[in-house]
Parts: sequence; C-alpha cells; structure tokens
Amino acid sequence: MERKDYIATIQELLKGRNEEFDQADVKRIRLIRHKDSRKEKIIGGKSYESSLYDIYLYENDVFMAYQSEQIVKKFNNVDYIVSFIGEESTSSRFIGVYKNNGIIKQLPDYNGEAHALFDIKEVSGFELLKEKVIIEWKNPIQWLQHYNDMPVIRIDRGLMENNLPVFVRYEDVILDYIQLQTIIKSNNSEWKLRLESCNCIYLILDKNNGKQYVGSTYNTRGIWGRWSDYAKNGHGDDVELKKCIDSDPKYAEKYFQWSILETLPIKILAEQAIERESLYKRKLGTRLNGNHNKN
Repeated sequence: MERKDYIATIQELLKGRNEEFDQADVKRIRLIRHKDSRKEKIIGGKSYESSLYDIYLYENDVFMAYQSEQIVKKFNNVDYIVSFIGEESTSSRFIGVYKNNGIIKQLPDYNGEAHALFDIKEVSGFELLKEKVIIEWKNPIQWLQHYNDMPVIRIDRGLMENNLPVFVRYEDVILDYIQLQTIIKSNNSEWKLRLESCNCIYLILDKNNGKQYVGSTYNTRGIWGRWSDYAKNGHGDDVELKKCIDSDPKYAEKYFQWSILETLPIKILAEQAIERESLYKRKLGTRLNGNHNKN
C-alpha cells in the first residue's frame, strides 16, 4: 500500500458537505488561488494599495468584488470555484466554495480580453473547513486550474474565532473598535496574556481621512492596561481623538483601527518609551499635515 505524505486531498475534505456540489460536473469546477503582488489593484473602479490578504481580512466585500471580476473565456464554462488565498511559498488557505451564476455585466477589456463581473455566491456546508485548511498549490504559475488533486498540508485554528482575530504575532495585530471592546470586556484570556506581557509603540489609524496617531505604553499591565482606556470610550483621553468622538459618538466604531508598530519590555522606563514614540512620530510625520498627534 502506497504511503501518503499528506493528510488528505482537498477533494476528499470537501466531499459530502453539499449535495449539489457533490453532483456537479468536475469538468466545470475550477480551483482558484488569489495572490496579487501588484502595488495597485483596481477593484470596482477604485484603487487599492493594501495587500490582497489584508483586503480579504478587513474589506471582505472588496475582496468578493475582486474575485467576481474575471476574464470571460476563463469563467464562461465554470459552475463552481473552490477558492484559496495564497500564503508563503506555495501554501494556500481554503476560503470557500462559490457558485458561478453567470455574467452580471460586461466590463472594459482587460489586457485585450473580454472582462466581466460575474454573479459569484458562496455555497453553504463548508464553514467548518473555511480558513482552516491549507493546501500545497501545485504548479503555482497557474492561478486557475481544473479540479486536480491538491494535498492538504495543514489544518489550523483559522483566522477568526468568535468574531475575533486569532492572535498570531504582535506585528499582525489590527483591531477595529468593536473588536478591541470585545477583547477587553470579555477579558479574553489569550489576548490578555499576550497584551499584558509587554509594552509597545502603537498606531491608531483614522480610516475616514487617513490621519494617524502614534502612542506608547509604559505600565506594568502593558498594552492591555493602556488599550483598556481606549475600549471604554474610543479616545483614551487623547485630545484630538476625543474631538472626533465629540462630533460623532460612533466615530471610533466607524473609523478607528489599532495596530502595534514595535513591542517594548514590560519594565521599560517612561522616558525610554516616549523616546521610541517620538522616533515613530518623526518617521510617520504624525505631528505634521493635520494628523492626530499634537505633541
């Protein structure tokens, strides 16, 4: 008996989860891997410079529009797509099975080929596998392939649990206000352990206008201690942020986003943390051009 060097194929894991998909003609199923290295992506007529991975995570409606805009000849005879987002090397994360219901409207030609917006809708039954199954994508040059066997190389926790991002690395932390509030109010044990273990230089992005605020933490409760202040009211008593919320009580919920620029030791002195904070303010110019830092 031949010994497998993989867990299963993606086909084996998908089987038996949706009857209509099981009965589909495999010749009309495609595997698609999204990994777009272009700095600028035009989606729905708008320009986006974020990585495709970040667009998937934080602007999923934009990602769905990206997936729905396709070359006509590649999708005309396709009923289903099994979709993945590319990660490191050839590893690819499963993000769902989608049914192609045909063209909604024609778009301007892309590189001389007919281009259209397709009506692509997610199929139910695959939620348990979504964002958890990682395959090895064979022949990475071909981003769209027939329903060929693809080996599953890993099954992990996924990207979200209970509507919160799974903590992976400090550098990957990006939280909106609702997520921050949920983490603090629920006393989420995993996030609390991580955020209490160190201090940091952090960035608050105002997505309404692109303005930025750089701050630092330097207390015995680490990042958790300072970010708990923000979870209470959205502004943490920072003057410029408070002005935004005074003008619109829902401003933080709609527009503020927290991320970590650099971790600092839990026992760092205040003057050392402030010195690092000042460096980032100079790097990012957050004291200039109408940003939210005023000192």
